[in-house]
Amino acid sequence: MLTMPNDVRIEEIMDSMDMVLKAQARIYMHLAREATERFGRDGERSVRLGLRAYGHWRGREMQEAHHALGRPINMESLMRCWDNGSSHIAKDTIQEEGRYTANDVEFDVFHCPASEAWKDGEFHQMGHWYCDEFHQAAARTYHPDGNVTIHENLMKGDDHCHFRWLMPPAAPALELGEPTELGTRLSRDYKAASETEEAWNALKRSNRLLGGHFFTCAIPIIERHGEEGRAAVAAALESWGRERGKKLRERQEERGTPISLENFIRDHDLPARLIWPMREVEMSEGRVVVEFDETPQDEAFEDHDHRDLGRLWYEASYPAMAEGYLPGASAEWRLLRSRGDATNRLELSC
Repeated sequence: MLTMPNDVRIEEIMDSMDMVLKAQARIYMHLAREATERFGRDGERSVRLGLRAYGHWRGREMQEAHHALGRPINMESLMRCWDNGSSHIAKDTIQEEGRYTANDVEFDVFHCPASEAWKDGEFHQMGHWYCDEFHQAAARTYHPDGNVTIHENLMKGDDHCHFRWLMPPAAPALELGEPTELGTRLSRDYKAASETEEAWNALKRSNRLLGGHFFTCAIPIIERHGEEGRAAVAAALESWGRERGKKLRERQEERGTPISLENFIRDHDLPARLIWPMREVEMSEGRVVVEFDETPQDEAFEDHDHRDLGRLWYEASYPAMAEGYLPGASAEWRLLRSRGDATNRLELSC
């Protein structure tokens, strides 16, 4: 079970959360662009199906986790215990200025890391596809009578998103029975004894969602377009990885951090130091080897039997990321198995 490091600072968590949420936005951006460029309108259909699948997946996981927490399944619970760290970043306007009842929740969002990433990539229209498809699917899956409206939206040119989450006052309470094993496990990541732990839990949940966002969006592309679809997914992962590497280098140059293989992993764009228990096998100027036994995205791959897509996620994105970060660098991600357990090993060299 992953535990919060003793020396972690909330500022470091929030900085990492911003990067994770932008990485998640960009993986969708690269998948959507690749699918629509290769398959046209049929590719758009695959993208929209993937966004709906992502909403169904998150709505179902939140329902199971919140039920295990003993919360009623309604719109207030959905928003008070939202899974993604985006609600933590926008906590002031969502929690303090929002209006909450069991059947009607209303608030504004002025700061959205995903919208910042999409605007930076000139991804306005397909960014709005996400807002339109995902939120409705999540609300309806969480409770069959759930609904959401977003009349003002950052991806449509407005200066904020205005959310209203609704369900009829007479909507029946759900009879869900005993909490599931998955719901009980996920519910632990909503419990916190301090503000720092609350933020760390939100970061951990967001890291899991990055893995889920990938496989829910990749599956329709592969299922509907066959081998060419899988090639499109691999190409999207490569372009996503290359962009991640360039963005990481730009960030380090702005902060005066030396560009090196060591800093590639220690100042990673995903929460390697904060969330992934990391062992340094080798650390030298020209070669870095680290191992991870467990990560939240790997748990998502494992929980939903998408280990093959998890391997593709690593194998396609990390060589491109290393090259984007440091031209001439190479990366290899290996899955090691011992006594039935899996360990990820990342080997970097230049």
